[in-house]
Amino acid sequence: MPHEAKGSTQVHAFAIRVLIGASVVIGLLLLLLLLWWAMEALLLTFAAILAAIVLRTLSDWVAIHTGMGDKWALMLVLGGGLFMLAGLMVLVAPQVTEQAAQLQQRLPEAIGVIHETLRERAWGEWLLDLLPTQEELEEQDGMGGVVWQATGFAYTAVQIFAGIVILIFVTIYLSFDPRLYINGILHLVPLSHRPRAAEVLGAAGATLRWWLFGTLLKMIAVGLLTFVGLWALDVPLAMLLAIIAGLLDFVPYVGPIIAALPAILIGFTGGLELAFWVAVVYLVVQQLESLVISPVIYQRTVYMPPALTILAEIILLAMAGAIGLILATPLMALTIVLVKMLYVEQVLGDRDIPHPQVQLIDSEALHPDREETGGDSTQHGKE
Repeated sequence: MPHEAKGSTQVHAFAIRVLIGASVVIGLLLLLLLLWWAMEALLLTFAAILAAIVLRTLSDWVAIHTGMGDKWALMLVLGGGLFMLAGLMVLVAPQVTEQAAQLQQRLPEAIGVIHETLRERAWGEWLLDLLPTQEELEEQDGMGGVVWQATGFAYTAVQIFAGIVILIFVTIYLSFDPRLYINGILHLVPLSHRPRAAEVLGAAGATLRWWLFGTLLKMIAVGLLTFVGLWALDVPLAMLLAIIAGLLDFVPYVGPIIAALPAILIGFTGGLELAFWVAVVYLVVQQLESLVISPVIYQRTVYMPPALTILAEIILLAMAGAIGLILATPLMALTIVLVKMLYVEQVLGDRDIPHPQVQLIDSEALHPDREETGGDSTQHGKE
């Protein structure tokens, strides 16, 4: 009988372990499904955090140099940003709009030139024969295809507009009272680990701040260099193409390739030689960005391994579409810092890894209860 009781106890303990393991697996699967379902909302929230970082960085600088309060400095930054945006729209928008209309007209012409050039070569004619003609595409689409495309476009436009409105409001709320949300995050952490959590928040914020600053510098540099190169070649629509190149540089590796395509197509309208030199301009600009500009910026921000960056872009593009592709790089930068601090340093004990030394949040924001407790870390989190 004792043997039977012992065996029954072991079976019962094994069944409990199996039940616990199955519950953990099911819980993880449900969490992954929830994350998948809410992926776009989470990415939109992350985009709002990035925008709030930009606003707080500027408003903190204004507050330090003018002595204004945080909220008044933030309102000044918002008002100044809107004023500058309106000024740019008045000064630059007409020319950009005109060039955009010209680009829309020139692209079919450029594609026609490419067709004619390929038809002159045997391999080019063979390649064109594999592709459907415009008449075949129109026959396949028909009226149903046009209606479907119009409906899809309207739905996408509504989604984009709603996302922009939500992004603006979340950004403003995060910018005006970041301590409220930082306080909430720290209150979820046990008291003994709260100082380390504050350190991780500071390093994560510093990484995103420096990444944004470095990316903005790269975008400006790429846009200016591209404009100079295209202007020297007398390429039509040089300003618009340079703006596109600068904006798409926000997405590394993939963005520059996409930006180069319309410029090369426009180059074909001036002949194969001009298209070749346009491609050379984009190649040289990207080499300068990779070999000169980025290394200087990476000295103060997190290093982004190219293979991991491209992999993150592919995965998030498949999971969340364009917004995933746009936010893949800052998400990867944040992930690298979190893995270093929470796993490599905290779990493995390897602390010989440098981090950006400039914090996003000041010490009072990271320790929201300091004024009430006189800085006693054992009292953090108590209401």
